[in-house]
Amino acid sequence: MEVFMIAAIFVLITAIIVIIYTMQRDQDFTNHNSNIQKALVHGAAYAIDLQLQQKHRHVNLFIDEYSALINHLNNYPNDEKTATDIQNRLQQRFPDFFTFTISAPNGEPILQNIESLVGEACKTDLNNFAQTVKVSRKNIENRVFVHPQPFHYHYDIMAPLPGSGSSLRIFFSSFYLKEIIDTLKTHSIPGQNLMLVKQSDPGLIEVSSEGARDKLSRAPRLSAEEQRSGRFYENIPNTDWRVISLPDDKYVKSYRHGLWKEATIILAVVTLALFLLIIVLSRLSQKHE
Repeated sequence: MEVFMIAAIFVLITAIIVIIYTMQRDQDFTNHNSNIQKALVHGAAYAIDLQLQQKHRHVNLFIDEYSALINHLNNYPNDEKTATDIQNRLQQRFPDFFTFTISAPNGEPILQNIESLVGEACKTDLNNFAQTVKVSRKNIENRVFVHPQPFHYHYDIMAPLPGSGSSLRIFFSSFYLKEIIDTLKTHSIPGQNLMLVKQSDPGLIEVSSEGARDKLSRAPRLSAEEQRSGRFYENIPNTDWRVISLPDDKYVKSYRHGLWKEATIILAVVTLALFLLIIVLSRLSQKHE
């Protein structure tokens, strides 16, 4: 009877140790996940910010390089050959290029042959940027966000044409989101889902590693629980984008299930070993008697 009591106490102590150790491992996993989320969010935000800065810089360099063609098209907006030449050069320079136009001083696009590609959101953004440039007269960059044109989700980069004086003209170029998507993919790891949401509407997904909002296999809005779990985020300067990292619930639950399964197995093995030891000792004791 004493042997059984000692064995029971030993199993109880073992169970307490295993439970405490497993809980500590669970907490370590949570802390490690938090550190990973912070690092992923910062890395992705920095990379996308750098991409956009480079895009602005290269668009301005393109305007300088092809200023003669662009100024000619500005003066003769119905010259389809020049428009096609510029478009071909943009496609060669930027693999993710979608479309371009030039604005009149009132912010309206002047190239009618690509009117269908420049949606209402683009026109509004172009007009707002033109008004901002008129007021500030500085080398400013437009605020980037996703323009949800059907089948052509994209973002825009704009720059004032040099020498346009009081009759300010804006060179407007649109780009697909492939490079942004690739950046999110390359910074993602198992257990974490990186995505861009709107700063002005944090529940709305702009882009994920799956693609733009129209390509998602899930709802385009985050649930209240997802917004609470995405507590690590970083805003990207000069955009309406925020990088967030959402933990993959299935991955987290699977890991925790594995921890407690392991703890259960250890406890079961210890209990079984003690039980077998008690049986052996009991039989040896009976033989000696």
